[in-house]
Parts: sequence; structure tokens; C-alpha cells
Amino acid sequence: MSSKYYLAILPILLALMMGCNTSQHKKKQDTYVDFKGWSEGRVCDKLLWKCLPESNDTKRWQKPLENGLDSFELTTEVLQKQRAIVQRWRDEEDGKVKEQSMRLSQLSEGFYDRVEAKKFLKEMEQDLEKEFPGFWRDTPKKVRYRWIQRAMNKAKRFGITSKAPGDIVELCARIGLDFDRDPKWDYIVKFIEEDPKNHVVYAVDYIDWTVFNKEYNNAGTKITDWSMGRAIGKLPDPKKPYPRLND
Repeated sequence: MSSKYYLAILPILLALMMGCNTSQHKKKQDTYVDFKGWSEGRVCDKLLWKCLPESNDTKRWQKPLENGLDSFELTTEVLQKQRAIVQRWRDEEDGKVKEQSMRLSQLSEGFYDRVEAKKFLKEMEQDLEKEFPGFWRDTPKKVRYRWIQRAMNKAKRFGITSKAPGDIVELCARIGLDFDRDPKWDYIVKFIEEDPKNHVVYAVDYIDWTVFNKEYNNAGTKITDWSMGRAIGKLPDPKKPYPRLND
């Protein structure tokens, strides 16, 4: 083919390429979820546990917690035993105890982990209530803890191994326990899958900015173009631009 032919079709090819980019960009923008879109599929448009779609799944909340944490209470005796275990570990590190004590302390690891797991459930429950006053309302404590633990288990779906995945719980509180099955949150899911360990916190801040018009995240840090660095270009551009850090 002659060079004249290529010159003739070049504008057409460029137009097609631009058209593809435009359609891809438009498709990306179509996935943007605002407050109205966020409200769809919820029991109500408030940031309350009772408004989450899964709150109506009564069978799910009848299932006891893993490891018997439903009935495991952080009594004074339990906390004293945990402190004694920690002290024994310190003594072992310092060479102050014999090998028998070492074996005994290893048997205590399961107990220590249960205490820490229950502590996290209690702390997370209190943090959500503080962040969103009235979030739990009359929801029974056992149901609160069961929901939090299932949100923690959602971290495993993304390969997050932390024993205290607070960020994934925060995200579930905003967009539901089963957000990874809801097509409207596909862009959030794909973003998290790119870097599960680090992207969840950006996803939480993104939802706070785009859905709730919050200017500060749950840690009290101002949301800016710098703080949202990893989300820019990967998540749909907000209708309201992020403030510049240096402005």
C-alpha cells in the first residue's frame, strides 16, 4: 500500500482510538457511585448497621462466633492471666525461666490470642459507634461482634492476613458486608485486589469523600490529592476535586 493510503486512513484510525479512549473513560465514570447510588439496595439511607442490606439476614446472626468468643468475657481474672503470660514470655527472653516454663508458655498462646481477638471486637465496636453515633442502636452485642468478625473474614477473601484488619471493617460499615458481590462496587473491589495490604484505607477515604462529602478521614487526617495519591487515576475521578495539599 502507498504512503498516500496510510495518510488517508490515519485520521480515521486516530478518531477510532480517541473514540475507544472516550468510551473507556465514560465507562469508568459510569461506575462512580454517589450518595443516591449508595442508598440503593439499603434498608434506609442512614449510616447505621440496621440500614445495611445484611442486617435483615437473621439466620446469619444466629450463628455463634468462631473460637467461642460469644461467651468469652474479658474479666479481671482473664486480663490478669494475660498479663502473667506476657510477663512469662519476657522472663523467657531474658533467660530467667527453665525449659519447662517455656513449654507452658507456648500452651498459653491460644489463650492470649483469644483475649486479643475479643479486645479487637470490643474496640472496633466502640470505634464505629464513636465514628457514626447511633450506628448500633439496639443491635445486641453478640450480633455486633458477629458482624465485625464476618467483616474481618472478608479480609481473607483479599488475602489480607492481619489479625486486626480494622480498615476492611470500616469499609464494610460504609458499603456492606457483601460489597464484593455487588456490581456497583466493582471498581472498589478491583482497586483493593491490586494491593490488598495498602489499598483498603484509600478505598475507605475515597468513599468518605465521594459518598459522604467528608473532608477528613476516620483518623482525623484531611483528605487531599496527596493523601489519596494511590487512588488517583485508578478510581473514578470525584465530581468534587480533592483539595491540593499545598493550597
